[in-house]
Amino acid sequence: MSPDGRYVAVTVMDGSNKPKESPFFKDHGMVKIYRVSARELTPVAEDKVGHWCQGAAWSKSGRTLLVQCMVEKHIHAFEFDGNGMKQMTTIQVKGGPSGIRTAEP
Repeated sequence: MSPDGRYVAVTVMDGSNKPKESPFFKDHGMVKIYRVSARELTPVAEDKVGHWCQGAAWSKSGRTLLVQCMVEKHIHAFEFDGNGMKQMTTIQVKGGPSGIRTAEP
C-alpha cells in the first residue's frame, strides 16, 4: 500500500517460479499497481519483473517502488507518477531478497 493509501502494488509470480519444463512456466513475473477508491481497485500500471518476485515496498513519497526478485537476486526500482511507471534501475544483491520494507517515517 502506498504511504498515502491511494495505491496498492501487487507482485504476480505468473508461473515464473515454476520449473521451465512446467506447462505453467512463464519467463517473467509482473508488478501491477491499482488505484484504491472506496471498495474498488482500478488498474493503473504494470510492468514485467524477474522470476519468483515476492514483495514490493513504496518510498515515503510514493514515487518510487521497489520489487524484490529471488532468482536473479536483485531489486527492481520503478518510478511512479500516479498514472504510469517506468523502471529506473536494478540493484544486485548477494542473496535472494525474501523480505522487503522501507523505513518508518
